[in-house]
Amino acid sequence: MSNIKNARWLVSSYPKDEVTADNFELVYEQISEPRDGEVLIQATSLVISPPLRMAIGTGGITGNRVKLGDLMRGSGQGIVVNSRNPHFKAGDLVAGPFGWQEYAITDGERPFPLEKISPRAGQPITANLHVMGASGATAYVGLYDIAKPKVGDVIVVSAAAGSVGALVCQMAKLSGCQVIGIAGNEKKCRWLRSDLGLSEVINYKTENVGERLRAACPNGIDIYFDNVGGDILDTALGQIAQGARIVLCGATSQYEGDANWHGPANYFNLVYKEATMQGFYIFSYAHRFKDAYRRLGDLIANGELIYNEDVLEGVEQLPDALMRVLSGENFGTQLVKLS
Repeated sequence: MSNIKNARWLVSSYPKDEVTADNFELVYEQISEPRDGEVLIQATSLVISPPLRMAIGTGGITGNRVKLGDLMRGSGQGIVVNSRNPHFKAGDLVAGPFGWQEYAITDGERPFPLEKISPRAGQPITANLHVMGASGATAYVGLYDIAKPKVGDVIVVSAAAGSVGALVCQMAKLSGCQVIGIAGNEKKCRWLRSDLGLSEVINYKTENVGERLRAACPNGIDIYFDNVGGDILDTALGQIAQGARIVLCGATSQYEGDANWHGPANYFNLVYKEATMQGFYIFSYAHRFKDAYRRLGDLIANGELIYNEDVLEGVEQLPDALMRVLSGENFGTQLVKLS
């Protein structure tokens, strides 16, 4: 490996507003050989999601942001190319928080944990990064454990064409719910209508969300599955039905300004409507992952559940991939294939 350089994206500045390519610097460094107990991994795919924005902002609630000059944070999959660790061998497929780089070294725990992986439920290995991974488990647990849908419920899903939202829409429909999706461009709205068959779809960038919800949900919203926070959450809270359940899953609209979280003004409607609003941390539900992947796998195999991957090629595309997910330009889970 002595003649191969490792391409690494460092954080060169913090965004004042929206993320740009100028916030990162691509450097090439000599690849080190693993020492005793270590493994050298070649990254194959990285997954890019909106919360990564907080890594170069305030660091979110934890305040843990990437320092200037350090490697940009990120997770993905790779293959072991050289091992001096008895628990791993060359050729093993692995997953971990490698960061934005082509090669990484770890002892399996430090500087980051490493997990051996294999395809789940007959899906491609990259599905472990979304539908057969955290996104799939989040949709499954958020819907069935938190929202607890009943036949006939009216459910509204924001970011409905996203990795989590699209799965929630499909499972809710299969559960006998009337599903209304909110998305941010016509391509996504058309897909939600034609491919997922949603009863109503709202383009929040061109339509009045409040007016459309009043027309589509004359008796109120039974379940609101929130992936965006901000004004849309506030609007939905103003139109909930008696005994509604609000699931707090994500806050895409807030990540660009994570130092100034925008809370809902309509929260007291929870009192009047005797409703519940609950957030959840998916890894607290790890005991449910096996059931989630089995059920999701069955639905995919039966042709009842579909998903999208939006794949960019090459390490050079990583900043663009982050900008795409923050602007909503991506269509499906945003992946960057490195090798």
